[in-house]
Amino acid sequence: MKKWFCSVAGLSLALAGSLAAQAQAPPVPPPNILNIEMNNIKPYQDGAFDKVASEYPALSRQLKDPTHFVVLEALTGSPRAIYLYGYDSYEALQKNEEWELGNPAIDAKFDALDARQAPNVSEVRSAIWHYRSDLSNNPAEADIPHSHYWEVVIFHMRSGHVEKFEEMTKLYRDASLKIGRNVPWATYEGLAGVTDAYLVLIPMTSLKDEDIGLAHKKDFGAALGEEGSHRMNKLSEESVASVEDNIWMVIPEWSYVEKSWIDADPQYWAPEPAAKPARKPAAGAAPAPKAPPAN
Repeated sequence: MKKWFCSVAGLSLALAGSLAAQAQAPPVPPPNILNIEMNNIKPYQDGAFDKVASEYPALSRQLKDPTHFVVLEALTGSPRAIYLYGYDSYEALQKNEEWELGNPAIDAKFDALDARQAPNVSEVRSAIWHYRSDLSNNPAEADIPHSHYWEVVIFHMRSGHVEKFEEMTKLYRDASLKIGRNVPWATYEGLAGVTDAYLVLIPMTSLKDEDIGLAHKKDFGAALGEEGSHRMNKLSEESVASVEDNIWMVIPEWSYVEKSWIDADPQYWAPEPAAKPARKPAAGAAPAPKAPPAN
């Protein structure tokens, strides 16, 4: 099997089951511009990273940061975290940058957190992606506030062959629809910080979606058919340089999300703090005196 077909066959596992566990929630449309910051976490520094990462949302709330973000931690591959920032346009992205940089006090507070986090990361990279509605599928059905896991696939295309991704996407979408899987995914095209690449985001309410999808793997291959498989493999061989396919878990403690998300799933995004247990008397301490009986 060539790279593309192997990837979409695995991708179909998540897509095939993603509708099964969806609950009703306000639709969250894909942002037009997606800025993704990748933090490579040093081995065995997860705990230290977690401690600092958990402080960013509180600071953002305190400062009324206008831009929300969702943070995912890798369950596969090397230790990493990705910060997802969505914008309507480049202009909106610019306004957010100017909001922080235009206020030295705010900038200094975020810089202080960055300095504390620096020893826990080996590299930080950012890339800007543009939403391609024509290469996406049924995004209105995605239950984003309840999607606690994501499959993230990046297709690195050979230079000069980017347009062939469109044909491969159509083959994949048609095969999915044939088996009754009109499931949601969002596709983005790399604009800056990455070249000749497409990003596919697949939301999952739980990893059970992967289990359910296993039952439909053969159905997908049958729907694609011998001719479709041959065409997919040929296109992949000619145009796909490499594929990154990983599963990520949303970390609510690291994320700063909109109120509508919290309202949709409050126990996940804003759980009530656990009640502190009653303090026990120290060992050997005399018990508190009892009140005298009333006359």
